[in-house]
Amino acid sequence: MSQTTLSRRRTSAPPTGKSLALLCLSLVLAWPLSGQAAVSLLQPPRVIDGTQPLTLTLLISADVGTRRYQVPETLEVTASGDLQAPLKLVLQRVGAGPSIVYLRKGENRTIQYTATLPPALRGQIRLDASGIDAAPVLVTLNRQPATPPPAQQAQPATVAAAPQAEAAQAATKGDNAPVPLVPVAAAGQPAPSPSDLRDSARLSFHDPMYFIAGPHDGANAKFQLSFKYRIFEGENPASKRLIDNLYFAYTQFSLWDLSEQSKPFRDTNYRPSVYYYLSDTGVHNRTISRLSLATGLEHESNGRSGAESRSINTVFFKPTFYFGDQNDWHWRVAPKLYAYLEKSDNPDIAHYRGYMDLGIAYGRPDSWELSATVRKGTWKWYGSVDAQLTYPLARLLPGTAGYLMAGYFIGYGESLLDYNQKMPWQFRIGYALSR
Repeated sequence: MSQTTLSRRRTSAPPTGKSLALLCLSLVLAWPLSGQAAVSLLQPPRVIDGTQPLTLTLLISADVGTRRYQVPETLEVTASGDLQAPLKLVLQRVGAGPSIVYLRKGENRTIQYTATLPPALRGQIRLDASGIDAAPVLVTLNRQPATPPPAQQAQPATVAAAPQAEAAQAATKGDNAPVPLVPVAAAGQPAPSPSDLRDSARLSFHDPMYFIAGPHDGANAKFQLSFKYRIFEGENPASKRLIDNLYFAYTQFSLWDLSEQSKPFRDTNYRPSVYYYLSDTGVHNRTISRLSLATGLEHESNGRSGAESRSINTVFFKPTFYFGDQNDWHWRVAPKLYAYLEKSDNPDIAHYRGYMDLGIAYGRPDSWELSATVRKGTWKWYGSVDAQLTYPLARLLPGTAGYLMAGYFIGYGESLLDYNQKMPWQFRIGYALSR
């Protein structure tokens, strides 16, 4: 994990009268020496025994000057496996060491933290310390080691170092309080968001991928495939330039009529798009824990001709707001606003679909999530609600990936073919690869 610096500025009340001399003397005696400190996470062995507790080691060092630091008793880490929902681990400090460490220039101290690994984690695991602007730690879990594992001597991680901020000097009435050892992002750089399967690689998930089926109004199913690809990988991963954040996405959605003898597909919709996307814009405050942004061009059609042909071209703008701790229960609100550039095959589609898809979700990465997409047309009460409830399958069957899924739809236009037809309500269950 990369290095980061941590500091807190303390200010004293303005001295007056006879207290000035005493306060100055206190400042001279108590003021910490100017300096910088580094906090890094040591890399465990590449392959570790998954049946044993995970142990991670913090390395604290004073590179320039003398400082005091307050050490946290716990370390929060997000652990995610391949195509598995992230899990939050809270590592407890090993031993009863001092809560405050005093380091002179050139000295360092290691502090260990440990936690039991949940059985749902398998294979290669990515570990992200929450709120730290640092590279993730990758380890491979071996839950059935052939031979006793060697002693786990931590080695310094080979990671890119984050810029160090100058340690703040402060004193309050002579109290040389320790600086809390709370990892924060380097100055000017937002802390990274927790691991998100939708943004985990250059080729990644876009909209949910699933297959669900139900019996209402005749056996029927629907499924969706969706992915996105980052067209150009720039030199700076944090770049916000257009060319460095240009994506191509493709989504294919089908309704499958299983009640007919030949089991035909009722409709298939194809939705390619090219757009600018920032997974994390850097906007954080007490309310918003993360803000994503997507904007671009999108085409949607059903590939038919004649009276059954449906096609629209839109330009869209989609911010995604996250409220609350993304490693815990939190809200996600994503209004997708769009304008029609071309809709000659279905000129009145806005009457039934409107100009916005409102996505709302509440859940936890390693537990339940309830989400819904709501549309409201410009006429009457035309519109639709498409809701999903998902739960990580690995919580029930360790070693698996994806989610159990239940879906409910009611309203107009579950597919483009029936955009102006009110469809019977549908309840379906099945499997989702992403949500």
